[in-house]
Amino acid sequence: MRTKSFNKTNEDILMRVLAVLTLVTLAAAGSGCTESVKPSGPQTFTYDCSGLGKGWGDCNEKADAQCGAHNYTVVSQKGDAEGKSSSGNTEMRRTLVVTCKH
Repeated sequence: MRTKSFNKTNEDILMRVLAVLTLVTLAAAGSGCTESVKPSGPQTFTYDCSGLGKGWGDCNEKADAQCGAHNYTVVSQKGDAEGKSSSGNTEMRRTLVVTCKH
């Protein structure tokens, strides 16, 4: 009987680890960049740097990669805390909108 209990515990742990890895992968896949080009204006890029372990520096790095180091103008920078996760942590939503200075 002890073997059955031990195997069940390992299965539970494995399922929990897989669930956490799936959530982390989905969260990472959700962050990205959206481009919009106005007919008579410069290219505008929107960066989503939401989630745990991310900050404004992540958005700035994406803008630097897109436009060149500090070669952009910040149009909008919004961030707010939304809802609590099951662990009690508040998720931070961050959005940075820039136009390249080309």
